[in-house]
Amino acid sequence: MACGLKGFMETTEELENILKPILDGMGISMVESSIGRHRGDIKVNLVLYKQGGIGLDDLTKAQKILRPRLELEYDRDNLSLEISSPGLSRVIKRDREYGLFIGRSIRILHGEDWVNGILKAYDGKTIIIDIDGKEVSYVADEIRKAKLD
Repeated sequence: MACGLKGFMETTEELENILKPILDGMGISMVESSIGRHRGDIKVNLVLYKQGGIGLDDLTKAQKILRPRLELEYDRDNLSLEISSPGLSRVIKRDREYGLFIGRSIRILHGEDWVNGILKAYDGKTIIIDIDGKEVSYVADEIRKAKLD
């Protein structure tokens, strides 16, 4: 359903539903997205990730594939699309991100203590971190802060 600028009511969830099948086909995950207006233009921001890391070639390819789909949905003359990677020390903002970053070095604040290790698993509620060869479980809701390390 094309919205154009008039009647613009798109939500981040709707945006993700539009783009997720395309990204899944490319082997890329959407870590974060936002959509809004800026000086009359529609601005779409995406943070994308691919297991093993995402490079400039991947981001360029995603831009070339996603832009035409977004132009069908919105007014192409007033569309701004910005795509980036999560960065080396990304702060984890949503629990579902734990599942995306399995295998990466992570730092979490649990209680009053910072814990460093390799993120091994996430089942939707609990994460498992390898800390010096020992696997330790943490309830995701009890983690005060987490970031890639």
